[in-house]
Amino acid sequence: MRNSGKRAAKAGVAYTVGNVLLRGVSFLTLPIFSRILSTEEYGLYNLYVSYETLLTIFVGVCLYGSLRTAKYDYEESFDQYLTSAMSLSFVSFFVVLVLGNSLYPLFFESFEFDRTILNILIVHSYAMFVFQFYNTRLALDFRYKQFLLVSGANSIGGTVLSIFLIVCIFKDDKHIARIYGYAFVPIVIAGIIIIWFVKNSFKKKNKIFVLEHWRYGLIISIPLVVHTFSQQILHQFDRIMISRIINNVAVGIYSFIYTIANILQVIVQSMDNAWSVWMYEQLRYHRYEEIKKKAAAYVLLMNILYVGFISLAPDVIRITGTKEYHTGIPMVVPLAFSIYFVFLYSLPVHVEYYYKKTKFIAMGTLLAATLNIALNFLLIENAGYQAAAWNTLASYIALFIFHWQIAKKIDSTPMFPTTQIVLSIISLTGYSVLIIALADCILLRWTVMCVMIVCMLLLCRNIIKPMINMIPLLKKYNK
Repeated sequence: MRNSGKRAAKAGVAYTVGNVLLRGVSFLTLPIFSRILSTEEYGLYNLYVSYETLLTIFVGVCLYGSLRTAKYDYEESFDQYLTSAMSLSFVSFFVVLVLGNSLYPLFFESFEFDRTILNILIVHSYAMFVFQFYNTRLALDFRYKQFLLVSGANSIGGTVLSIFLIVCIFKDDKHIARIYGYAFVPIVIAGIIIIWFVKNSFKKKNKIFVLEHWRYGLIISIPLVVHTFSQQILHQFDRIMISRIINNVAVGIYSFIYTIANILQVIVQSMDNAWSVWMYEQLRYHRYEEIKKKAAAYVLLMNILYVGFISLAPDVIRITGTKEYHTGIPMVVPLAFSIYFVFLYSLPVHVEYYYKKTKFIAMGTLLAATLNIALNFLLIENAGYQAAAWNTLASYIALFIFHWQIAKKIDSTPMFPTTQIVLSIISLTGYSVLIIALADCILLRWTVMCVMIVCMLLLCRNIIKPMINMIPLLKKYNK
């Protein structure tokens, strides 16, 4: 168990670095793109990103979501399952490609991009599905070196190509250059992955079509399509609505602040990659007390990350963005607090995953997305585009409450530190309000941050050591 724990810890570090490269590169390059693109061009590019993120869900039917359970259910024939799932995803991709081009005349006026961009969008979306499928496969075996290689090539290559196209080729259509750079590299890499995958499948003489596997994948993944689509509505649809109700300049500012806040999301998802694999193993052997002890350290770690993040975020925004983006600083706190609730709801949601109750995952996210859309329709036009940040927070709070109650009904065994979580929410709410008030007071804000972190460590001193053992991710061991 200790050797597997070391592997998991090393893999966790690698997944964190890889995710920062793959998704956090948008933050690292903000000072560049916020200066070579206008706020409107930055907004148009982010509209494309929103469409791509949403379409990725449908183009591969979220089949990567079935791999974690399939590894246990098809332990002896997992490679065959991978082949079947990938072939099913290609059928889905082909259907989306045909439908998209057939229906284009009906929606081209509101789409804001031409047919060429539409086809790039569809192919790019499938490429991103292939990334998710491949990286999930790597994560199951802690093969972090390959993960780092693929993530690094995609992130660095896409950024360099985008800058080259903007500066040298598409000087009058810079948002198009940014889109081409963002799409081309992952399409090429995904093509290489598919070729390798096909060769490997033929080598092992795997069947392309196995009805049982297709049925299994669809039963698990279709509810996840609803869940993930609703989840991405929470992430992306607000930008589309801001574009329609306000303008693309507002989309640019909102997207800039969201990108800053998304750094916290990258960290949360990276930690969850390690936590989920470990937690499934503990649930399998009914080690509920072990889950509860590790969860207490996990929550403390996240509390410290959140406090540090929102305390420093206003300064990061001022450094990375031009003055046009500074008006969005107040939005970073509600957006970051939304991500904190993403972290909280990820704890009970894995109980639903483990027991294959994915219909509740889909139901909860759909309800939260509906709430988010309704609030945006009501408030963006009257209160301005910044209301979208607070609407996102309200939606994630509702989602956390929903999953917490559902998980308790599925498995009522106490496995999370409820009192600690409630006290954390109360204290961090007060701290968030304080940081908003101190947004322009750098020294005072930093001082309050240090005091808050010291107080949390003193109050939770009995779990400091377990928390340190989880930096940056959970170690997979059972003492």
